[in-house]
Amino acid sequence: MSSEEPPPPEEPAGTEAVPSAFAEGDLEPGEEWIEEYESEKKEVPKRRKVRHALGISVAVAVLLILVLWTLLSPQVLPESGDSYIESQTYANLGSYSGEMDIRILFDTLYVADAVWGVSVSGESNVYSGQPSTFLILVTKVDETMKNPWFVGTSIDLKKADLFIEGGDRVGTMVSESSEPFGPLAEVEATFDSPGAYECYVYVEMTIYCKMLIGFLPAKVLRMSVDLDVDILAS
Repeated sequence: MSSEEPPPPEEPAGTEAVPSAFAEGDLEPGEEWIEEYESEKKEVPKRRKVRHALGISVAVAVLLILVLWTLLSPQVLPESGDSYIESQTYANLGSYSGEMDIRILFDTLYVADAVWGVSVSGESNVYSGQPSTFLILVTKVDETMKNPWFVGTSIDLKKADLFIEGGDRVGTMVSESSEPFGPLAEVEATFDSPGAYECYVYVEMTIYCKMLIGFLPAKVLRMSVDLDVDILAS
């Protein structure tokens, strides 16, 4: 038997000695993994930046909507007094004025008191069987605001028709122009047979209330106006 001691076993190829980091006394076992995990956690606040950017985008979008809402709101119709309902140019066939209080939100919010006027002009002598033109003007005679959040009202004319008293419609709106003092509708009417006709005008319009920012539709106003003179068709 040989008296020599056997050599120490060789380590398997490819293995490296693991440095003993905690031999220095700085770290405890497992602290290397804790430090790496904590460094990854520091990246989480990036989500806050995303939320902050989203909040700014929403605020900008809301601001743009308010600006567009205000810019697209109809212009407040000026008060004209009795100028047009007593005018021989715009009201030679008849006129009407009536007061209405304007309330919104199921009549809980009192916005304004307004007096609206309708003036009718045209020829009283027409030819039967041929179209004749009549002009219907809608104006704001007077207005008193009742709420500080609103600055005035405007209207959008929807219908303007001419009827025979107790009979059929003989004319309807074919065009409309926006005058500084109100909408002016052109109505084309035809009387089928000769005679004297008592007529009235039917007007339908939407009232808008303009606020400091934006506007709201208030209600639909319908008015009937009897003509002061008969229409004579020959």
